[in-house]
Amino acid sequence: MVYTLGEMLLDVMVGQETEIPREAFIKHGHPGGAMLNAAVSLARSRVDTALISEVGDDDVAAFLVDFLQKNGVRTQFIKQYPHSTTSVAIARLDDQKKAHYTFLNNYPDRRSLFSPGRFSSADILLFGSLYALDPAIRPEIQNILYAAIAAKSILMYDPNIRKSEQFTNKKQKEALLENFRLATIIKGSDEDFDAVFGQQSAEKHALSLQKINPKALILITIGAKGALSVQGNRVFKKEALKVPVVSTIGAGDGFNAGVIAEIVNNRFTKGQLPYNIEKLLEGGIAYSAAVCSSADNYIQAKI
Repeated sequence: MVYTLGEMLLDVMVGQETEIPREAFIKHGHPGGAMLNAAVSLARSRVDTALISEVGDDDVAAFLVDFLQKNGVRTQFIKQYPHSTTSVAIARLDDQKKAHYTFLNNYPDRRSLFSPGRFSSADILLFGSLYALDPAIRPEIQNILYAAIAAKSILMYDPNIRKSEQFTNKKQKEALLENFRLATIIKGSDEDFDAVFGQQSAEKHALSLQKINPKALILITIGAKGALSVQGNRVFKKEALKVPVVSTIGAGDGFNAGVIAEIVNNRFTKGQLPYNIEKLLEGGIAYSAAVCSSADNYIQAKI
């Protein structure tokens, strides 16, 4: 089983001059959130996947849950809060097809998560984004992470961070470092790691990460140049696929799904990951390209 842990929300695409009224969000929006995006791509690949998340009990929540269920994502670990509204992300694309977000987060004062409880060594847990650093829900996240570690599951962490000023909070920095230390696979973009370590090459980012977690398999996406992987002293590089780019929203989430799909379909164990790096990179790049060539945040459904 693959579990993805993170926020779920409605992505609303707007143009530079476009205003979409709140009552039209469902009509114009896409289900979104990094872990939701990855979960849908995995489920569409016929990988058994569940999303662990929180949502309100409004029409947007009903729309999101229905979408997940229709796409084969298990929803029993989604916590619904009574009398609460669901988070929304407003996205604008720039000339390079990159998204700039405004988040309208809506959570109650008291929050909790539904934990799967027992994991197994065959399970994979994908987590990340600012959600994984949120002090309001951090103890709940830690309980799930440590339960997965105790079962020797594979943990894949994607910080998915863009702005360095988001790390002025000491507790967030501590949570970030703990996530790095706990992960079996650390995956992020060069922009993510620029925000964490300062602007430098992807190879130097990998060295910085190795100092924090020497055992982790490190995957770094470098935009149109493709991706690289570092494990120990070995560096592997793969070029990006040439596709017409419609939108880069969900590209990194697609990469995560592609890596995990390779692990699941080939039944790789944790110990086998370092010997199959190129295959993991190929899977990540293929899924990322499929997302970029679509207006959706996920790969197209397989027939």
